[in-house]
Parts: sequence; C-alpha cells; structure tokens
Amino acid sequence: MSKEMKTAEIVELNKLFETPNALTKWKFMQTPYFAKLPDAVRYTVEKECFTHYFNILTDGMPDWKLPISGTIPADLIKPFKAAVAYFTGTNLDIIEDEGANLKVFSRGYYLMGTADDVYDLI
Repeated sequence: MSKEMKTAEIVELNKLFETPNALTKWKFMQTPYFAKLPDAVRYTVEKECFTHYFNILTDGMPDWKLPISGTIPADLIKPFKAAVAYFTGTNLDIIEDEGANLKVFSRGYYLMGTADDVYDLI
C-alpha cells in the first residue's frame, strides 16, 4: 500500500523536477517519494522512462528482440542498463570505455539469459 503524499512534499518535487523528461523521471525514481506513489503510477513512470532509453539503443533495428549494440553516454549507463533489463531480461555489458561514451552490447530478448535485478543497478 502506498502512503499519501503531503502538499509540502509535492511542492518540493515540483521544484526538483520541473521538466518531465526521461532523465528527470529516472532521477525521480531514485527518490523516496517514488515508493509513495500508487503502483499504477509507478509502473507508468518506469515504462515511460525505460522506453525512452531502450528506443535510443534499438533505433533502426529490424527487430528489438535481436542482440543490441550501440554507443551511449557514460553518465547514463544506469538508466540504459535498467531499460535493457526491463525489456529483454538481459544485461547490458560495456564492451569499450571511450571516456565520455561507452560501447555496449546485450544478447537481447531472443537470447535471454539472466539479468541483474533492475534496482541493484541504481
């Protein structure tokens, strides 16, 4: 069961996350306020956030369930890993560290293996 948020908590959150985009949703998911939301709202926020990051990695692929490879910003590795685990049940592995960017690979949905618990990635 979720706890109802107080008006002061809502005001504080609105200040922290003025622009609702994937990065602010990801940041919000890391706060204690996220756990207070009703399940349906939490699931919607997670799906919207993870869909954004997953779509970046799978853009141009003929089938999103195939193995995934790409280059991502190094500072966004956690949301990308969480998105791949959410949609494919597989890990997103770093193949090469290029400083500001990382080359990454995942076996994808068809070759599903074990994925780390999404919340262990946080």
